[in-house]
Amino acid sequence: MVRFLVTSAGSANGGGHDAVLAFNAEGELVGPFSDDPRIVDPRGLCIDPSGTLIYLNSVDRMLALDRSGSVVRDSGPMADLDPGGAVFGPDGRFYVTMRRRRTIWGISATLDGHAEPLLPEGIVPFPRGFGFGRDGSLYLASGIGPPARGRTPSWCSTPTGQRSRVVWSLIPN
Repeated sequence: MVRFLVTSAGSANGGGHDAVLAFNAEGELVGPFSDDPRIVDPRGLCIDPSGTLIYLNSVDRMLALDRSGSVVRDSGPMADLDPGGAVFGPDGRFYVTMRRRRTIWGISATLDGHAEPLLPEGIVPFPRGFGFGRDGSLYLASGIGPPARGRTPSWCSTPTGQRSRVVWSLIPN
């Protein structure tokens, strides 16, 4: 029985497996969770609010899989997606960081609607993990950007040249 799922980025990002990997309760590798060819350089694995579907980001699309690993929803190709993290928002939409566009986009959980930016494009230097508070607040971690890929991505260079962790909190009006 599969107990844990882990996204393993492709070889372009550190020699990974380019797959969603399944592990048993003892932490032993069971194997790839899905063999769907649309899963490429997967990121942002999360469970939908109902607990029935597994959502993830691929290179150019967002996907939802059932518990057997079959793709049941597909956003279709999206230009410049370059996704990072993903979570469900308090409004039930699926939100994804768009690293190239330096923002976060939201789309309906069905993945068949129009995706819209949550923040203006270009506002976040290199969006990484994020989450929503119970009051709708957005908590966002920004990395240091693509030119410094070899460094720890959750750190940011300050104007003085020192490294510091950057976490933004955006409170809705």
